[in-house]
Amino acid sequence: MRTSRFAEYNGWMIEASPTIIAAQRLFRSGAVISRGTGERFVFTDLGNRVYRWQAYERGIEWAKCWIDNNYGYGRSQQPAV
Repeated sequence: MRTSRFAEYNGWMIEASPTIIAAQRLFRSGAVISRGTGERFVFTDLGNRVYRWQAYERGIEWAKCWIDNNYGYGRSQQPAV
């Protein structure tokens, strides 16, 4: 299965960035979330997965939920000036 490590969601760019845990033969999910206004967030340790594609999917899905919870549901999409 081939999964992209990049996604765009509600004006945000998501990059899944898993790291390999060699001793355990696992991939630790992570994500970098950014947008054109200069905001950038880095999240690590979002759970371990057996396959890299699973870690990509986990990072992207987690980031989408984070965006919805922190920048959705009636909140302003742009920071107040």
